[in-house]
Amino acid sequence: MSGLFIPFIIFTANYNNNMGIFNFFKKKENRQEEVYAPVQQNETSVKNVMEEAEEVEVMLDTLPEQPSEPVEEKKINNEYEKIKIYNDYIVYFIALQLKGDYAPISAFEKENGEVEGFAYMVNDDTYMFSMEDAIGRMEKKFESELKEGKIRSYMILYHSKFDDNGNHEVATQEGEFKSITLSYHYKGFDKAKTALPYVFENQSITYKGFSEFSQEENNEIMNNQLVEGKEYFTNIEEIKIPESSNEAGIKIKKSNVHTLASTWGGVFGFESFQNQKEFSEYLIHTMSLFRMEDPAYDQDKLKYTEFKDVKFKPVLSDDFTTMYPEVKTDFSLDFETKEINEWENVNNNEAVIGGSARDTFGIWFFATDYVENRNRYLTQTNLNVNISGIIFVLDLHESFELPDGTMTGEDFTAYKPSQDLPNYGCFDFVGKIIDFRETEVLADGSAKGYILKLKLITNSEMEDFFTIDAFVSKGNMRFETLTKGMQVAGALQLQGKMAD
Repeated sequence: MSGLFIPFIIFTANYNNNMGIFNFFKKKENRQEEVYAPVQQNETSVKNVMEEAEEVEVMLDTLPEQPSEPVEEKKINNEYEKIKIYNDYIVYFIALQLKGDYAPISAFEKENGEVEGFAYMVNDDTYMFSMEDAIGRMEKKFESELKEGKIRSYMILYHSKFDDNGNHEVATQEGEFKSITLSYHYKGFDKAKTALPYVFENQSITYKGFSEFSQEENNEIMNNQLVEGKEYFTNIEEIKIPESSNEAGIKIKKSNVHTLASTWGGVFGFESFQNQKEFSEYLIHTMSLFRMEDPAYDQDKLKYTEFKDVKFKPVLSDDFTTMYPEVKTDFSLDFETKEINEWENVNNNEAVIGGSARDTFGIWFFATDYVENRNRYLTQTNLNVNISGIIFVLDLHESFELPDGTMTGEDFTAYKPSQDLPNYGCFDFVGKIIDFRETEVLADGSAKGYILKLKLITNSEMEDFFTIDAFVSKGNMRFETLTKGMQVAGALQLQGKMAD
């Protein structure tokens, strides 16, 4: 009689990914953030996916040998016989996880017995399906095709909370990722689910094996070899950003992944905001304070939100509660709205506004007054707006060669939309410091920085053509000493509101 076994299939993952400048400030392992459901924007080859799995090892925990007995006829595991046609996609999904991709995938069996993969593709990573939404859409699609006789079966693979407890709920948050769940349905049979549990250990992931399958069946899955050069996902559906134009001629686009985390990192310093709990606790305490209606708390509310050059602006309603940092400024300009990017994940209560300033140059800004002025933004194209900024990174400018062969001079200024944080009102810039002063925020003044008079466009006819007040945390500076007239480079988020 063969001994009992517990299979452990160990893949060692490589987490050394290339990182942009903003990833340094917000990096977490992919499993620790709320997960959305894209397939890579570029095609992922089998070679690239599999090269992340550096080692495969099977370890058995067996009982002592027992006296041999007559060999019994091998029993057929009907469930394994069903799902084994999808072994390629199980291995592919494991490899995607080791590569840091936690999006769900699926595959289906055609009437002729061929199996093909299906997934969603993202061309703009500012709009994605949640994992639950993606899985629900896949299931609805396949159930319809199964009913119509277009396919024989399908399988959806996703990460779940399953921990040998029957819980196949989708995992989306830190601590929830326990297993790979296979959700499948074959014509003539009931829907079913099984799971491959795993655990995170240092820089590796240990897969425990499917408990319903034998050692031989588990090995057959894990030793399955993908064919290099084969296109496993021949059925791709693009996730399109909802987009329309309203009666005022303004283009309305949606995003659903943005948060204010980077904005607050700009105020407190990214490393401090990430590593020191007192800053997030301060914000939570302040929001709680503003829920107090007793006038006795009015002075404390001012103390915790009103500072010399920056104020924290709470927004409270029955269905939406948040708080924005707002850099105080008198600078304003005429602006024509061309596009509004509403944040669907906060019920369209936040938005980035894009258009033409001074009928000359284009800008985007995060609107700190969008909740109260949404209707005006959507219907009035010509506005006068206050513009200021929060600097995420500030460094010394190093002169470089322009396309015409000349070097940038001492009056050179420029800005361009950020590639790291698209549709966030963010720009990479080279600017000139006209003036500056030290400042601080928080009730105890513990978050220190500077207010800069920062020239972003040099115009010979108008000194303040585009010279804004910008706050920079000392923690986000890559040098120590500021001087008037110096050239600096970095990244900032523009913010704005309708001028009084």
